[in-house]
This record gives sequence, structure tokens and C-alpha cells, in this order.
Amino acid sequence: MIIDGLNWGQFTRLPHIVGLPMSEQIRAYDIYNETLIQEALLQQQYYNQEVVVPNNAGGGIDEVVQEGDLPSGCIEFVNNTTDGTDCRFWINTSAPTNYTITWGDGQTETGEVDGVNQLELNHDYADSDTEYTVRLCFDDISVVTTLEFNGDD
Repeated sequence: MIIDGLNWGQFTRLPHIVGLPMSEQIRAYDIYNETLIQEALLQQQYYNQEVVVPNNAGGGIDEVVQEGDLPSGCIEFVNNTTDGTDCRFWINTSAPTNYTITWGDGQTETGEVDGVNQLELNHDYADSDTEYTVRLCFDDISVVTTLEFNGDD
């Protein structure tokens, strides 16, 4: 899954944004990014429910789960290790933000996406043929511009 949208410069040149005060532009950009992420997650969920695509690289994402108890700024997805135990994906952000990822096997990792370089996350699960529910939380999810999952193009 790839989430691509307008960068800040492109967004602020939109006709309906140009005349707004800076605080309103920032608020509108945050809403725009959150909407992009939610739409991409819903599309991925629909795709995973309707089409089964083998993931030859292993560690494919089977479905995106959004539950009522999911904290704000978080996403959950199920990682199926039928085709391999390696999970790999990439994150881009428009500004620095911290993340916490719970891999579903008792392992938790924290770090920062710097807002400049693409962050690659890798995790190797001990068991194959298993489903792991992964939770990825951001301090500021509105700055997330791209989530790209290996093998689910």
C-alpha cells in the first residue's frame, strides 16, 4: 500500500487554500493527510477482503483492522507468515514524529521517523503459518505521507 498526497508547498498553492490564514492552512493540511491515510487504509482493507494475492516475498499483510478501542494515531493490521516470517515496510513523513510498533509476538519497538529520510522497518517472526496483529502508533499521524508494505502492490 502506498499513500501519496500533496506536499505542503503543493497544498498551499491550491486555490481554496491560498487566501486562508496560516493556522487554517495548517489545520486543513492535517485534515487532508489524515483523510488520505484513512482512505488508503479502507482501500487496503477492501482489497485484502476481495482479492487474495500470494506474497512471494513473505510476511504479507492480510487485512487492516480498525477496532473501536484503537487509540487515536494508530493503525492495526494482521501480518500472515504463511509465505515467510519476514515483515518489512517503509514510512515517509512530512515532519519528524515518534512511533511505537507492537509486532504481535511480544516485541515492541520505538523510534523516530525524521521527516526527511524514508524509514524501513523489518521484523522476523519465530513462527511461520501464523497471524500476528501488529499495532503501529504515531505521536502525530497527520504527518505520515506514505506507508508502503512489501509484497502488497
